[in-house]
Amino acid sequence: MSVRLSALQSLGADYVSGVPCSYLKAFFKGCEALPSQDYLPAVREDHAISACAGAWLAGRRPVAAMQNSGLGYCLEVLTSLHLLYNIPLMMLVSDRGQDNDYEEHRILGQHARQLLDIFEIPWKLAGDEEEDAAWLINTTEAGQKPAVLLVPQECDS
Repeated sequence: MSVRLSALQSLGADYVSGVPCSYLKAFFKGCEALPSQDYLPAVREDHAISACAGAWLAGRRPVAAMQNSGLGYCLEVLTSLHLLYNIPLMMLVSDRGQDNDYEEHRILGQHARQLLDIFEIPWKLAGDEEEDAAWLINTTEAGQKPAVLLVPQECDS
């Protein structure tokens, strides 16, 4: 199973920005085929979610994708932009942080769920691709705020 862009596109997602992660390689492979107006590779995760806010204001349905070690960069932008102004955002975030992972992933990865709970950002662990895509779109639109699908390594095969 993998998290593919096509599952989100079939439900209306039409813009992506993000910073690649090996846990999301199938997703980013799909993004590489998109026209430049539909995909913005970002150098930092907070830049990606800022671009997604602009895309939403322009009438798009954006997705931000990143590794969870970059989630920390995003908290200020998420609170001062997306949460404050009720801007929905579908987010794919790698679920890293196992004991054998790199240190930068372990530190934030072991606390990502707690951070999302503190900021009242709904999250779900990826499992079934179609159900996850529907949950992500429905949750962001119903709540008019970001929602995160945490993607474990085994979901990108």
